[in-house]
Amino acid sequence: MNIVIIGHTYIAPINRKKWIVLAQLYPDLNITVVMPKVWPTTLFKHVADITDEYYLPNCRFVSLDTRKTGNELLYSYRSHQLFRIMRQAKPAIIHVEQGCAAVSYAQANIIGRMINPKITSLFFTWINWEQRESLRYKLLLKPIEQLNLASAHGAIVGNHDAGIILQKKKFLKPIHILPQLGVDTDIFKPNPQPRSGKKRIGFIGRFTLEKGILTLLEAFADLAYLFPDWDLVFIGKGDQRDQLEQAILHHNLHERSFIIDPVPHEQVAGLLNNMDILVLPSYDTPQWREQFGHVIIEAMACGVAVIGSNAGEIPHVIDIFGLIFEQKNTQSLLAQLKSLMQDDGLRQALAFQGFTHARTKYSHQAIAEQTYACWMDIVKQRQAT
Repeated sequence: MNIVIIGHTYIAPINRKKWIVLAQLYPDLNITVVMPKVWPTTLFKHVADITDEYYLPNCRFVSLDTRKTGNELLYSYRSHQLFRIMRQAKPAIIHVEQGCAAVSYAQANIIGRMINPKITSLFFTWINWEQRESLRYKLLLKPIEQLNLASAHGAIVGNHDAGIILQKKKFLKPIHILPQLGVDTDIFKPNPQPRSGKKRIGFIGRFTLEKGILTLLEAFADLAYLFPDWDLVFIGKGDQRDQLEQAILHHNLHERSFIIDPVPHEQVAGLLNNMDILVLPSYDTPQWREQFGHVIIEAMACGVAVIGSNAGEIPHVIDIFGLIFEQKNTQSLLAQLKSLMQDDGLRQALAFQGFTHARTKYSHQAIAEQTYACWMDIVKQRQAT
């Protein structure tokens, strides 16, 4: 079976491992993964670097020129380039990971049906909040979304709320809940060397208010004098960095709280292995909710205890393998932090349970197997109708 996957996520080499593993597990598949040549993000500007490092005869990666690069909804590929790739691949399935209103999904559907009128089409979406329908959305994106939903034979959603939103849009075809990416357990694994020095609480992500970084700092400030052997580290960047630095000085924590610039994804494991607790203190806003919290499962895979707010998908990801606090509630976070800071046994037990859970449910192999099962179910249900 020939399958074409389209998504900007795979411009980062570390994210391609999922498809390598899937191709190894199912050698009867021929997989073509299409991505833009360039993709700017908040933290980095990614440039596609396709090498033979993970070459397999039944899995290839292709980068193409794009218009409106960096905009997940509006970007599209050069049609003649995408048509050429699709004609070579002759896909039975197209799987586009840009959301149900994406121009690139509409483009892939049109070209795919030109090549194979019986093609099976599905999309992936993370969107877990009700988007405000501006005039631009109603005039431009709404018709594209309606076309895409009508053309799709199924969907994979990255969180529970995204599935509910699709159902509200009257999408009655198969919906599977599955994260877009798993964890590379060859990279994200515990460091066998024992750590020395102070214990550490950490945050990794964007420095924005909705990420809850000031809530974390305030909770730590109230605990710092009780636990002089603990430090706090923030890793990332964003428009709230200056405010974060000022808050650290205000609480007189400049020798106990540190800010580190972001590093390439494959180096994140080294930072996690210098932590004892990872905290994701995000909170919901009308325009955004935490769609998954991938750093949680990366921390788990490194054997780091995790604490997260009850925002977005975080409680579902942590499940019973970490601690949850009420979003935007400093005292609630403080209580959960204190319980792990003062109880080494509890912290180590949760870290081990999370480690086992991440490797069982979120390894590349686990995600690849579930992705294949989703494809087969969508194809089966389409054939039954």
